[in-house]
Amino acid sequence: MSRHKNIDYNQKVLEVRNLYQHFKVGTGSRKLVVKAVDGVSFDIYKREVFGLVGESGCGKTTTGRCIIKLYDITDGTIKYNGRIISAGLQGNKYRIRKAKLARKNEITEHRPLAKKIKNIKDEANNEIVLMNAEIEKLQKQQENEIIRINKIINDYEEKVSIALHAFESKRNKVRLEEKAEIDRIRQRDVLDLFRIYNKTLHLIEQKSKSKIAYIKGLPIPENEKIERLAEENEVHKENIAQTIDRLINKLSEVSPDILAQYEDQIRQGHKIKFKPEVNLKDPEIVEKINAVKVKYQKIYEQLEAEHQVEIAKIDENKPDKEALENEIKQLKLSTAQKIKEINAKIKEINQQAKQRINEVKQHAKDHPELYVDNLEEIEKIKQKYQAIIDEEKRQLKINRYYNKLKETPEEKAERIRKLKQLKEEFNLFKQKALARGESKEVIAEEKRKLKKKIKEINAQKPSYARNMSTMQMVFQDPISSLNPRMTVREIISEGLVVRGERNKAIINEKVNRVLELVGLSRDHASRYPHEFSGGQRQRIGIARALVVDPDLIIADEPISALDVSIQAQIINLLNDLKEQLGLTILFIAHDLSVVKYFCDRIAVMYYGKIVELASSEELFANPLHPYTKALLSAIPHPDPDYEAKRVRITYDPSVHNYLHDKPELVEIKPGHFVYANKEEQAKYKQQLGIE
Repeated sequence: MSRHKNIDYNQKVLEVRNLYQHFKVGTGSRKLVVKAVDGVSFDIYKREVFGLVGESGCGKTTTGRCIIKLYDITDGTIKYNGRIISAGLQGNKYRIRKAKLARKNEITEHRPLAKKIKNIKDEANNEIVLMNAEIEKLQKQQENEIIRINKIINDYEEKVSIALHAFESKRNKVRLEEKAEIDRIRQRDVLDLFRIYNKTLHLIEQKSKSKIAYIKGLPIPENEKIERLAEENEVHKENIAQTIDRLINKLSEVSPDILAQYEDQIRQGHKIKFKPEVNLKDPEIVEKINAVKVKYQKIYEQLEAEHQVEIAKIDENKPDKEALENEIKQLKLSTAQKIKEINAKIKEINQQAKQRINEVKQHAKDHPELYVDNLEEIEKIKQKYQAIIDEEKRQLKINRYYNKLKETPEEKAERIRKLKQLKEEFNLFKQKALARGESKEVIAEEKRKLKKKIKEINAQKPSYARNMSTMQMVFQDPISSLNPRMTVREIISEGLVVRGERNKAIINEKVNRVLELVGLSRDHASRYPHEFSGGQRQRIGIARALVVDPDLIIADEPISALDVSIQAQIINLLNDLKEQLGLTILFIAHDLSVVKYFCDRIAVMYYGKIVELASSEELFANPLHPYTKALLSAIPHPDPDYEAKRVRITYDPSVHNYLHDKPELVEIKPGHFVYANKEEQAKYKQQLGIE
């Protein structure tokens, strides 16, 4: 482990142990459990930047959200600054259910009658499981066959639909061409251009007036108002100029004569009152329009003929829809009959099992001496498993206190004991002081010390606001993570308000300080998120995290939604803040080149598991796991010659043989952990030259 000079390896800020986060999706037979995080463990030390990397969907963001308590974790524990803040309840519940089932099975082994009945039921259930599997197989075959038949029908209908759509598209295109040609004769195209132009001018004016009224009503200094009004005026002029240029370009293509007639008015930004000068009753105009209609009528007839030829070609392979539908009907009847026969067999097996159980029960009645329970062993089993269940229930109860960040009964008792001891010591001191004739000032001073110690002990009592506000998160999307209805001041100060700060002067002072710290102006505090660029919004998100003086910041891909140049600015900012404030950071990313520059240690995640963990230098110098090598090979290089020759490694999970030799996260060399079985461990050690 390469020791960064500022990292305190004696103080753990975060300890994650066996973290599981599973999500249940679907219902009934389609119910699935998605193992988003599957047994993750790591520590983060004071002033360390710990990188968590992997492809999208590997569980790194879910891990971050579990740590900050956005999810109730399934199993495992998360300890922050020496105190457990999250503990999985589902793990305890699962172990209780497992212990009860194991107890029941072991007790059955010492009850002859129950054992025989269980064996009969198990035999019947094994047969029924096989038959239910056969039913599922038949249903799947039926489903696949119906899909195949429907595909034949659908493919034909799709070809007809595509041909019709292509014909309609061509015909509509020709209609638009015909309309455009007639409109050109009637000067309707010019009229439409002027209408759009006049409407656009009106909208620009309305928008500008609304923005000016908004700026004038803002509670900001007058000089800033003047500056923002001037900016709005420039934007307004630019919009008008663009609208004028668009109209002139269009008119130069459509009708240069009309452009020459109206160009001066257009360039002055005036609205144009235009009336077509064409006489639609003029025989020459009527003749031109009729000629256009005749021309396009021939085109329509040609398109129709081509469409009919294409449809005839498709109909050559037209399926017999009625016959195919009958085939589906017969298939359903046949499958239903087979399933009915299997269900009848299942019913027969159940009846036979029931009959055999009744016979065994009758035999037990007739020969009770053969079915004597081993009560001594049963009692031992009950006691053994009751101890396990009681311990899990006790831990479950404690975990509920941890999750609510409340004192456990043991912690509360210890705190009360300390307070009681302090008061007894003070009373004893007071008695002795009075006996010695000490002055009231001495007793009063001792009482002040007592109150101070009591305050310190009570301050250690866990509180959600106090404990969790020192852990902050910078989210991936700088747009959706900021409330559009709140000003920057309100967004940043929210953490202070949650902690109980009510003094507006102190709040404003802290907000202004962190704004300047992240490279923004104090004047930005009165603005709204939509008035900032993506990089500025991310700086606001960082300022929101810093305002409460956090011990840990979880940066969840804070640069992935930003441009490359802005990414560099945000990384440099975080790097400066890390050195300046001594921050501890969990940095989640998928770009290993960024993580190498910024992080002290890196954990690589794949499908909810950490597959490799090492210092930044060690991971890049000696990658061991095939997935890590694949990620490293994906890093692009700025040199085009090198990039053209770069060999990409594709990770194939099937290279691992974990059927019998199960893998685990082991330390191959000091500070370098890898997820491997015994065979792979030996190979990695040989690769590193370790005996």
